[in-house]
Amino acid sequence: MAAASAAEEEANGSSMEQCGADADCNPSPGNVKVLLGAADEMLKQKNVESVMFGGKRIGEQTNMEKLDWFAGELVLEHQRRSCRIAPTVAFKQPTPKATDT
Repeated sequence: MAAASAAEEEANGSSMEQCGADADCNPSPGNVKVLLGAADEMLKQKNVESVMFGGKRIGEQTNMEKLDWFAGELVLEHQRRSCRIAPTVAFKQPTPKATDT
């Protein structure tokens, strides 16, 4: 089965190449299948991070693992914020303006 999909990609180009500028606007079942395939490929790839003044670094985690970790962090932060008595955002008090007299 893997050989068939590899031959299909070879004949049609990779699924990433099939995604044009308007690929996300085409709701046809074939296009949805291509986009899901492209998304699966991207999620299986190793995570690439930008390093300030150092280019890029390939991480140990896949993009899927990184997204799972980030989603967990968002849930924890939401739980922390929902339990607080004081608001998360503090407003800066306006300073009185000096008048020229």
